[in-house]
Amino acid sequence: MAMALGKLVIAAAAVGSLSACNVIYTSPSVEPTLSLQDSTGQLAVEVVPLTFESTAAANLTPYVPARLPLGFHPDAVRKAVARQAVPPAPISLPQPPTQPNARPGFIADRMPPPLAPQPYRIGVADVLLLAVNSSNATLDQLPGLITAQSSRQGFVVQDDGAIAVPGADRITVAGLTMEEAEAVIFQALVTAGIDPTFSLEIAEFNSQRVSIGGQVGQPALVPISLKPLYLHEAVDSAGGMTITDPRVAQIQIFRDGQMYQISANRFQSDPGVRQILMQDGDAVYVNADYEEERARAFFEEQVNISQLQRSAQQLTLQTAQINAQLADTELDRLRLEREIFKDRVELGAVRRDYAYLAGEVVRPARFPLPFESRAMLADVLFNERAININFGDYGEIYVLRRSTDPDEPNRLIAYHLDATNASNLVLASSMEMHGGDVVFVAEQPVTAWNRAISQLFPTLFNSLTSVAGNIAN
Repeated sequence: MAMALGKLVIAAAAVGSLSACNVIYTSPSVEPTLSLQDSTGQLAVEVVPLTFESTAAANLTPYVPARLPLGFHPDAVRKAVARQAVPPAPISLPQPPTQPNARPGFIADRMPPPLAPQPYRIGVADVLLLAVNSSNATLDQLPGLITAQSSRQGFVVQDDGAIAVPGADRITVAGLTMEEAEAVIFQALVTAGIDPTFSLEIAEFNSQRVSIGGQVGQPALVPISLKPLYLHEAVDSAGGMTITDPRVAQIQIFRDGQMYQISANRFQSDPGVRQILMQDGDAVYVNADYEEERARAFFEEQVNISQLQRSAQQLTLQTAQINAQLADTELDRLRLEREIFKDRVELGAVRRDYAYLAGEVVRPARFPLPFESRAMLADVLFNERAININFGDYGEIYVLRRSTDPDEPNRLIAYHLDATNASNLVLASSMEMHGGDVVFVAEQPVTAWNRAISQLFPTLFNSLTSVAGNIAN
């Protein structure tokens, strides 16, 4: 028994001696030194305990994350379209004709046929304000949403009587009342699988107008809106009549190729006359010094102005369509650019930064650092390839970073994180990773001992068990 016990003591001592001399097994570790010889030359290693102060100092080291191509920027389409957008063509309108000075004789009133109020019907060039739920808008809907800073967006009724709602194709609304248009838009949104919660307003009334000229404060084109427009409101919108003698002044109404006239006296005194309902295309001419040819010239001039304005609206619509096509083309180009970039990243053709995992980790690997952002030490430690909980020493975690100072090219800083106190892990969420950093996790002492024994005596534990059995016997 004494002999067996002596063999056990000698074997244990031999193993400890050889392991301490690194003859059996060499454990990688981080040692502070002023001259560590390796294949690159002399490295001066400085071990710095990781604290809030040292973490802040480490984060001051210059580092610029790799940038993404333009196609990944959220406002790329808006900027590209703004550079290529076609500006609307300017339209100059003629001045109305001068007024004659001849005093008229008596002219009998000729009233226009009475009209009954009708609900407003949407027309070409009206601007509809549609407030929808765009929180689920997809990338393909970006061209239509690019100019909308919120969920409220204006849509111009185009020459075919339709508006183009992103994701719902074209919706015909011209000739419809507001109630009818809401029903049609609701059905189109439901059909397209878009949240049908919306509200509809008319932001600009451009399709129906009445022209006012002659002896008024300011000749104008007065739009017809949801509220019926009456003669006195149309005249007031142009600044009211500027006549000096209502006995000789006339109000001419040109409608559907016919001219109707009302004396200024009657207009001022008869409420029924003041309530004459206006319709689209009416031209009202206030004449203190009547001359029929001049009045007709004014009417024709207003028709020409209206036609020019409609032409301007058509040009505006065409410009908007061209710009929308440019946006679609630019979006397709940027989408292709993104796909090519992703393929190049997968093939390793794009330069990017990495941090590296070494030591007692699940698997040594490189950790890709994000584009245009910063990764933290916690991101590296808490991924599936990080610390091997069976062998890694939480008290010996290091971030190895080579100095960027050109005067100290061989200086290496080892930031030491002691995570045996779990509260120190919060430092890992503040420590920024730079390209080329190496995260090293040392092994536990018992792991080094076990590996040394397993290399020297593969059957050591069986032998010890046998010896122990002999001692017991």
